[in-house]
Amino acid sequence: MSDDAKRKIAGIDLGTTYSAIAHFDEYGKVDIIPNSDNERITPSVILFEDDEVIVGKIAKNQAVSNPENVVQFVKRHVGEPDWVRVIEGREYTPEILSAIILKRIVSDAEDQLGEPISDVVITCPAYFNDNERKATGDAGKIAGLNVLGILNEPTAAAIAFGMNNRDNRVKALVYDLGGGTFDVTILEIDGNNVKVLATDGERRLGGKDWDDMLLNHVAEKFMDEHDIDPREDPEAYQDLVIKVEEAKKSLSKKPQAKIFAQCGGKSLKLAVTRDEFQELTLPLLEQTETYMDVVLKKADLGWNDLDVIVPVGGSTRMPAVKEMLERVTGKKCEKGINPDECVSIGAAYWAAILMVREAKQLQEKVTAGTASEEEAVKVTEAQAAVEEAVPEDVVGLLGGVVVTNVNSHSLGIVTVLRDGSRRNLVMIAEQTPLPAKVTKVFGTAMENQVSVEIKILEGESEDPEECVEIGTCVISDLPPNRPKGSKVSVTYEYTEDGRIHITARDHETNSEVRTEIKREAEGLSEEEMDQKGEEIARLLEEGPEAAYAASGQGYDDPGG
Repeated sequence: MSDDAKRKIAGIDLGTTYSAIAHFDEYGKVDIIPNSDNERITPSVILFEDDEVIVGKIAKNQAVSNPENVVQFVKRHVGEPDWVRVIEGREYTPEILSAIILKRIVSDAEDQLGEPISDVVITCPAYFNDNERKATGDAGKIAGLNVLGILNEPTAAAIAFGMNNRDNRVKALVYDLGGGTFDVTILEIDGNNVKVLATDGERRLGGKDWDDMLLNHVAEKFMDEHDIDPREDPEAYQDLVIKVEEAKKSLSKKPQAKIFAQCGGKSLKLAVTRDEFQELTLPLLEQTETYMDVVLKKADLGWNDLDVIVPVGGSTRMPAVKEMLERVTGKKCEKGINPDECVSIGAAYWAAILMVREAKQLQEKVTAGTASEEEAVKVTEAQAAVEEAVPEDVVGLLGGVVVTNVNSHSLGIVTVLRDGSRRNLVMIAEQTPLPAKVTKVFGTAMENQVSVEIKILEGESEDPEECVEIGTCVISDLPPNRPKGSKVSVTYEYTEDGRIHITARDHETNSEVRTEIKREAEGLSEEEMDQKGEEIARLLEEGPEAAYAASGQGYDDPGG
């Protein structure tokens, strides 16, 4: 984007199965931007062909005939450093694949709007850890976007709900069952204030698991009939994936659906009733109900304390889900919110809120005479960005919005006890309002110690092996020639968007010392992200064969 290009903000729901993008339209209303197929949500599916890379409905439909070149459900692997998908000899990480999806939906949106999108907020599940949040942000950067922030999906849904219900003070339970992930969050919404009280979830629980239950049921019936397992044939399996998803959606409207399965020259027509489907998938539904009980206890509330139940995610359209929610809570589900669109709409609001807030805070510093030279220059840029990107009549409204999230994982460090055993020492407990920080003072272990390494964890267990190791915090440049036990102050912080930040100071001089987190999932450098961004731009514009030929490498020749 050129320096004089107009700023344009958007909110993106980067989903496991479907993604959506929203913006402020010319009337100051937040609305979904349709894709090139004129659909309001886009399948998060990628098809790699020699002459083009396709994202969306066509890619999803091609999964049956070309399964080895189709990528789906990438979100379930975000933040996993060792996961790659190999297509024609080339390795694609979750961040690269997510960037391809982001690049395509943003490109489609820009074509619809006739102007470039510069700044975005991308959403993620509330329980995503630091590695997963970093990877989500990196995907946005690779796609060439300025990522203003990463926002929890249920918080985004609550913002969308709250902006249309500003006169009400309510406690809301957001039940977010998407295609591949599940969150449940309890929030308090009071006018412009949105406060998360408690949250929990499961990264591998979503509509796909309901599909898989039905698929396995059909496959077993097929085996009983023909002694052939259609799950072992890639084309037959992908065909069945599409058909059971269609049957699941049909069963949300009709009492019965028919599935026609084919494999090895054999076929089976099977009728499935809604009652049968609900019985098959009851363990999954009960799992989500268990999380609801857990979050209610974390919030120290009873069901009678809740005012609103907000179902989010396409999978909440299944009748059994709403029946369970109303049975357990004793409340009717909110109907005035679109479960497919509310997350991206809330993200667009949050993008505007972040812009307005930055400009306001910088102006307050300038007025108070506490702004640095850099901040004094930046305030003009920030105010100009707000004027360009945020409709004038909503600036005042958004300036007073306060959103308080909580961390879904405890932040801890590895400590070694006297008996040599290792333990997770929690620095910031889960469900702490964000941003949050805590400072601890420790003594050096030996004389003349000039560096310290601290292993950073996320998790609740005392056993480090049961937690997620984020990386190692390396504190260096400590003053030399100090005795054993010299004190160092270390500040551990969760930022507003759930990211970990650590700083350290020499306790005696109060001077800051060098601190670096060497992550287990290190990801790409800024330069590498720029290079990958150029690469995926060529992939989408020219196709793999031409794009890699231009770089001097063949499609199936990853180079050395």
